[in-house]
Amino acid sequence: MYQYKDRVSYSRIDTEGKIKVHAVVNVLQDCCLFHSEDVGRSCMELKEDAHAWLVNSWHIVFRRRPSMGEEFLVKTWPYKFKGVFGMRNFLMESMDGEALVYADSQWFYFDQGTGKPIKAKPEDVEPFGMGEPYPMEYTSRKLTYPEELEYRGTVRVCENHLDTNAHMNNGEYIRIAANFLPSGFSVGDLQVEYRLAAKLGEQIRVNTKQTEEGFYVVMTDTDGSPYAITRFRGI
Repeated sequence: MYQYKDRVSYSRIDTEGKIKVHAVVNVLQDCCLFHSEDVGRSCMELKEDAHAWLVNSWHIVFRRRPSMGEEFLVKTWPYKFKGVFGMRNFLMESMDGEALVYADSQWFYFDQGTGKPIKAKPEDVEPFGMGEPYPMEYTSRKLTYPEELEYRGTVRVCENHLDTNAHMNNGEYIRIAANFLPSGFSVGDLQVEYRLAAKLGEQIRVNTKQTEEGFYVVMTDTDGSPYAITRFRGI
């Protein structure tokens, strides 16, 4: 297990003084990348070899979002590697051990030269170690979404959305999606499935629908193919 200590900063809080939903996702992503740095598998070194770990899906459960100035621990560990995929858990805890947020995620190893997933070699995964799956509900990583979505607007991918892979960073999709939640919506559970990588200059169409299963935000290209599907459930 890998962990580090963080603190809620003003730049990451909402009007209630709590860390924003998309900022939590960024915290989890940072923890994963710090893990990679500290075991000698830096994302920048992988980039030199035209390789990368890309996230395919998230399932994040919010028990309590910490508030301004609050310190917390962030933990992560892989619990399974199979073929091109790696499965990884995350846990945010208060300093006295309260589980604040926990998550499951699926990643795939990617060859940027060929543009295709590849099976990771032992030296690509062994430095991370292995842990047991966190005791949470494990659901399908494939998300279906309702028909007759409501078109809510278009977002153009700009430089500030991109990461080292020259794609829109996974946290940016969630930041955009959260902007379309109904006023006062308190997120208790978030699932995300990524299907296409949005690149610089592309137009993302944002579509939403509220159902009994949750609030859907589906981001597509101009032809209607999804970049990312998100489903928010309330507390």
